[in-house]
Amino acid sequence: MKGIKKLLGLGLALTLSLGMVACSSSGKDKEEVGDKLQQIKDSGKLVLATSADYSPYEFHAMVDGKDTIVGFDVSIAKAIADEIGVELEVMDMDFDGLLGALNADKADIVLACMTPDEERVKNADFSELYYEDKNVVIVRKDEEDKIKSDEDLKNINVGVQRGSTQERFVVDTLGSTNYKSLTKIPDLMLELQNGNIDTIVTGKNVAAINVQNYDNVAIGNSNVGENCEESGAVALKKSDGNDSLVELINKVIKKLQDEGKVDEYMQEAIKLADEQ
Repeated sequence: MKGIKKLLGLGLALTLSLGMVACSSSGKDKEEVGDKLQQIKDSGKLVLATSADYSPYEFHAMVDGKDTIVGFDVSIAKAIADEIGVELEVMDMDFDGLLGALNADKADIVLACMTPDEERVKNADFSELYYEDKNVVIVRKDEEDKIKSDEDLKNINVGVQRGSTQERFVVDTLGSTNYKSLTKIPDLMLELQNGNIDTIVTGKNVAAINVQNYDNVAIGNSNVGENCEESGAVALKKSDGNDSLVELINKVIKKLQDEGKVDEYMQEAIKLADEQ
């Protein structure tokens, strides 16, 4: 009987011990998730990851004699940082590495005119849309009427930014095999000028800036890809601790939209890009 009691005692102790470990582990996981907004407040800075080759959304400019990343998305991010009450720190990297930076905890948010499409929402949390734009094609001058249909686009050499919704449109929707994806829009513009590709599919505002900065290129007279719209939302690492931060970001976006600041930021960015 004593032996049985002893075994029962050991079993109870083991059960309690495992229960304590489980509770401790659960508590640790919850602590690790934490509240992202509070973490940012505690750090005193909001770290933005972007790809500063997509003017007017984000680009390099000389400000007070210093190379600075500026643009429409940076203005939106600054408004979010101001609402939180922290400084904004900007990281520049290739577009196709932005979500990886979030998942590696190198950045708090991504703003890079990133469309929250079906594939991306599997890997990141997103705010409401802060901007919507149409896609257009950039071609060489005197070829503005060359592309009239999706079939025309499918059968020529198309340039797209790597990791973009335009790349997915060309590859997945059109099933094109004649395409070149590069990390930077300026590199695609040079490929177009040199005759290595026939067109570039990108957002209307990006196209408008770039055709001013490069010779012998123009925006095509085409509605090709019009069902593949470009839109911007703030991306965050997928986490249960994002609720308060997403709520704050959505509040800032709505306020900026209601006050007309979104359009104002875009016009300021376009003007600054024109001056570069």
